[in-house]
Amino acid sequence: MRWRAIGVAAALLATASAAPPVAATTPHWQVTLLPMPAGPPNATAELQGSDGHGGYAGMVYRSGLPPAVATWHDGRIDVHEFPGDPLWDSTRVLGESRDDTVLVSSSPVHLTLDRAGVFHPVPTGSFTGVFAELIGPNGDLVGRAADPDDPSKFVVLYWPSPSAEPSLLAGMEGGSTVQAIDDDGTVLVNCACGIYLLHQGVARLLADPADGSVGQAYAITHGVVAGDGSDRAHAAGTGLVWRSPDSPQVQENSVRMLGVNSHGLSVGEVKANKDLKPVGVWQDGHSLGRLPAPNGYQTTTVRFVDEDGAIAGMVAAKPHEGDNLPAVWRFVQG
Repeated sequence: MRWRAIGVAAALLATASAAPPVAATTPHWQVTLLPMPAGPPNATAELQGSDGHGGYAGMVYRSGLPPAVATWHDGRIDVHEFPGDPLWDSTRVLGESRDDTVLVSSSPVHLTLDRAGVFHPVPTGSFTGVFAELIGPNGDLVGRAADPDDPSKFVVLYWPSPSAEPSLLAGMEGGSTVQAIDDDGTVLVNCACGIYLLHQGVARLLADPADGSVGQAYAITHGVVAGDGSDRAHAAGTGLVWRSPDSPQVQENSVRMLGVNSHGLSVGEVKANKDLKPVGVWQDGHSLGRLPAPNGYQTTTVRFVDEDGAIAGMVAAKPHEGDNLPAVWRFVQG
């Protein structure tokens, strides 16, 4: 059955706007801040991973303490102190799988964190200069390493699981950048040649919009891709969603799509004459309104769309201040 909230889309389209706060009986997006750790005040966090069904991962930053990995499940936060001496400017979460395995980088170390809170080194096999960069819903990894034949260049690697040895990822075009991994192991790739899906060594380009071109892709879920590009009516750029590789769909009044679920519910930036673009929600090309910030906060950043329609990201009191806090938006009927 398709996402049940799609049936609410008509109500959202009729009511969504940048109007004053909505009444309790009006359908709207409700924002909730995720919990933060006890300890020093004014802690901040970066949300950097989602398991697709209500669990999230990221980094927390606390005054006088080293950065730590945080996971959020069932309304609670767990803080996982990084082994060794983490570097403030390089330690970060790179993603989270469906079973809540978290990929963590603290250059030059790459680790996975399992649901039990145990860190494990990412296997490097016979390669050197290894960087794990992405984790897929099923725990497979993609990264890069020094080319064994020419260390001044790099090769792209694939790990079928966090504990497996890596192998070369076949089918990569020159000048390509891996962006995300889908549930079937398909790798989403950005390239000067366009956007393509790489699966079992076979690359398939995503179609351009009519009389336009693709720009960049940002996310993939069950074959549905979110990104941006341009067409005849949007030469300056617009958000795009591909429900299939041959069917790019313009999302009205958008700049770019940053996240999407398998039902095509997408989040991204709203077209606006300001540097910091508002963030909004779309379904089947139609805007479902902007995502509000809680009282006292000015900016919102979106990252993930869960299968149940929950949207996760961050809010901040002031732009560019680095005072982010993790937040989740859910659609409320009334």
